[in-house]
Parts: sequence; structure tokens; C-alpha cells
Amino acid sequence: MAETHKEIVKVWIAPGCIVCDACETDCPEVFDVQEETCIIRPPALKGEFTRPLTPSIIVAAEGCPVDVIKYDMVEVEGPEPAEWAAQKEAAAAPAGAEGGGKGHGGGGGGAAAAVSYAPPDPKWMQLLEAAHVSGSRSAGGQRAVARTAKVQPESIHQALPVGAPPDAQFATMVGTGYTRPAKSVADRIREIAAAKAANTGVTRRGFGITIAAAWGALIFVSATSLAWFQSFMIPKAPLLPPTRVRVGKLSAYTEIGVYEDYKGQNIWVVTLEEEGTKKVVAINTVCTHLGCIPNWLPAAQIFKCPCHGSGFRKTGINFEGPAPRPLERFKVEIDQTGTLIVDKGSKFRQELGQWSNPAAQIIL
Repeated sequence: MAETHKEIVKVWIAPGCIVCDACETDCPEVFDVQEETCIIRPPALKGEFTRPLTPSIIVAAEGCPVDVIKYDMVEVEGPEPAEWAAQKEAAAAPAGAEGGGKGHGGGGGGAAAAVSYAPPDPKWMQLLEAAHVSGSRSAGGQRAVARTAKVQPESIHQALPVGAPPDAQFATMVGTGYTRPAKSVADRIREIAAAKAANTGVTRRGFGITIAAAWGALIFVSATSLAWFQSFMIPKAPLLPPTRVRVGKLSAYTEIGVYEDYKGQNIWVVTLEEEGTKKVVAINTVCTHLGCIPNWLPAAQIFKCPCHGSGFRKTGINFEGPAPRPLERFKVEIDQTGTLIVDKGSKFRQELGQWSNPAAQIIL
């Protein structure tokens, strides 16, 4: 069977990072530890970049104290690349070196050894002297600022328990005086307020001006609120278009047919003959289905809705399509000059038996 190995094609960080810098130490090409969290460097978002770094990424994931480094792997034919051996050797060197171990010293992490007293690694001492310690914001810890150590790094090293978690190491740094927690936002606000109060002198004249300005602002706000309330409570006359439309002399509608002169005002004036009686009616142009405006087709002598195909006869009766009822008719009347007036405020519906109302028609 052919030899195979696995390579990492995707790596990401799950929620819960405590910003311990371990991953960036193990694999700086992939991990970037920032002030409040750790991110994946942009080049490492591609599988071609992470494949050659598979051993280092695995070491970083295994060394993560909160196990938030995740990755996906694929199986590749062939043996592992030769350069992987160097990565594995470099990753295992701190653990196998003399005087190393999880406690930064001897002891090898034994159960009985609570504190390591072996001389610290000089490299570890240099790193400690230049370190910037920051508490975990995601884990609820306090932020801290680095400052010059009051004690020697050897003392701090000896005070650290073997295999201590990051929060215990941070507590030890604070307890030995190597770092101090930053002041909280509330404390900084109190200090600023106290400083301003101490440096600000208020004269009697200034105090009087302040009081007068406050009363003026209060009166202005009260008057404005009262005006708004009064405007809200007083009813206003609606700005509605007139409902009565003068459509010309009645003598202009003596011939049977559909007159579309006032279609723009939703009025069809129709002269028709029903049951042997010649009459003039005013039909509402709004379709009774969904409110579209039908078109008058003279050749077919019907009204046809362009939206959904409803059809209405010249009288307004629906005969096809989804329209549920006939078109409505408006109130019509004649004034003293013989002018036909259509009142769109009064409507008459056929299915309610209202078309027979004398106000819904003018008998010729």
C-alpha cells in the first residue's frame, strides 16, 4: 500500500482565546497575537501556505491552553517532506532540553514538584525582561501594563508553579510587582472629574448666568412642548379633492355610447338603454378586483382590465376574469343650467340593488 501523510489546508481560531502568545511563539508564520485576541495572518488563509507548516501548526494547537486552535487536514500520497523533520525537532527542543520542562526549569512536571528552583534559561530571562503582559479580555481578566521589574527575573521564575495556567502566571507577575493592572475606566473618570473640580473656580456672577441660562432653556422646552401638544390635539381640516365634478351639458350625452372625457378623474359618462329606458349614468373607472383602471374597447363594446383580464359590459356588469362584482356607479344630478354633475362621494352597487336609485341615473 502506498505511503501517505496528512497536510493542513485550513486553520482557524474558535472563540475563547486568552491571548497567551503561545501559538505565535510556536508558529509565527500563521498566528498573529494582538492586543485583545489572536488572528490568522492573511497569507495563512490559503491551503498552499499552511501545507508546508503542518508540523508547526499542530504543535501550536497542542500547546494552546484553552484548545481554541482548529484545523482541517487532507490525506496526501507520498512520505512526509524532509523539511518537516526540522520543524518537529525545533518544536520538541524546548521540552527535551536540559533544565527545560513545563515549569521553565527542571522537575519535568512531576506531581510532587510544586515549584522549580533550577536556574532559568537565559533566553527566558531576556524574554521576561522585555515582555508586555496583558490580561485576557475574552476571559474577563484585567488588562495590565508592563513596567520595570522590581525583582530579579530569577525570583519570578522561582515563584511560578510548574505547568501553571496562563491566569496563574499572570497573577504571579502582578504579585511580584513585575506588572500592575491598568486602572479601570471608572477610576480614570473619577480622577478626571476630581481634577476638573479642583481646578475650576465658579464665581457668583458665573453661577447666576448659568442659572438664568438653565431657566431659559427650561421655559423654551416647555413652550415648544405645549405648542406641539396643542397642534396635535386640535383637529385639522383634511386637504381632499372635491367630490363633485361638472362634466358638461346634459345635451352632450344624448347619443348612446361611452364618453371618456373625464376618465382622468375616474369617471365614465355612459348613455345606454336599459329595459326600454334611455338613461345617463356615471361609472367608476376603478376595477373591483385589485383597483386597476380598465380600458374601453369600442369594437368589442366592453371594458377590459389590463392587469388581470377582468371584463365588464357597457352597463358595468362583470362577465369574465377575477372581478368579484360589477363596476360602481356615481350619483348624478342636473343643475338649473342643464349641466350634468357627478358626485363621486356617493356610490351605488348593483349587487346591493342600489342601481335602481333615482340618484344613480338621469332618465332622458
